[in-house]
Amino acid sequence: MTFERFTVKARKAVVTAQEEARLLKHPHIGTEHLLLGLLDAPDSTAAKVLRQLGYDKETARADVAALVEPGTAELSGHIPFAQSAKKTLDLALREAQQLHHSRIGTEHILLALVGEGESVGARVLAERIDPLGKVRAAVMASVEGAQDGAAGPWPAGTPATEDAVSAAGALAGDAPVGSHHLLEAMLRAENSMAARVLRELGVDPDAVAAKIDELDPETTTDANPEEAAARKMEIRLVGDEVHLVLRDPATVALAERVTELSGGPIQGVGPVAGMFVPLWRSTRQLLVHVRRVLEPEHEGEDGPAADKVAKLVRTVLAPRLRR
Repeated sequence: MTFERFTVKARKAVVTAQEEARLLKHPHIGTEHLLLGLLDAPDSTAAKVLRQLGYDKETARADVAALVEPGTAELSGHIPFAQSAKKTLDLALREAQQLHHSRIGTEHILLALVGEGESVGARVLAERIDPLGKVRAAVMASVEGAQDGAAGPWPAGTPATEDAVSAAGALAGDAPVGSHHLLEAMLRAENSMAARVLRELGVDPDAVAAKIDELDPETTTDANPEEAAARKMEIRLVGDEVHLVLRDPATVALAERVTELSGGPIQGVGPVAGMFVPLWRSTRQLLVHVRRVLEPEHEGEDGPAADKVAKLVRTVLAPRLRR
């Protein structure tokens, strides 16, 4: 299975589906993980449609947990697709073709998922959305004249362009894609014209990476407050404790006020525990992602094409994480 025709958001949903399977310790990526992956990108067509129908990721997590038991063994390396998920991704291509769309977006994956009414993902949705046909109707209403990822600044491009844009999105994570993400993704894009030109001009990717890390984006038009705060964060292991350190002034000031009001540290005990769950989950997801970047690469059964963007991202991030 290759992903060249998938939009950036659709590829990201599939990658997130693998991480969701890993978090649940499931040995295969199923349709329930695809559903969670679709909901992870709030600005994708699929997530918008499901939100309109009153369905969000936290609800999906609870519904999946109620229907599917978590595994028991920690997983590393590539996780294969279950047959149901493979079928759903194959059907997504057919959905795109029927709509005369050149790219496979999150909306096509969602249409394929609900079309497979007996899959776990479809059953999870059917528990909340009755009849399930409402999903198809909402998707069709939302894609008239537009396709997920097709409208906006990125027209259809060559495979090298799509890989570079997808890699830039992966490098940016949940932050907006900046020009520095695009620059580094272009430099590392295997066999692309842009990378060849820059190499022949003597541009060294590692030197560019070092300069990107050295410069402060706050002085440029790529500045955004969330990434600025994230650049001041750190996860540190102290004995048998994991310390999450936040240093941006706004958060420090807020923590000072909360500590003053509460009279001391706030702990995840009793009813307060539920308020800590999203933070615990996000931290764990980050650590799982970092581990994947740093671990030796495993070639998946879907072949090198499916892992091209993951390889590029690993090449870019691993040296920084080992500093």
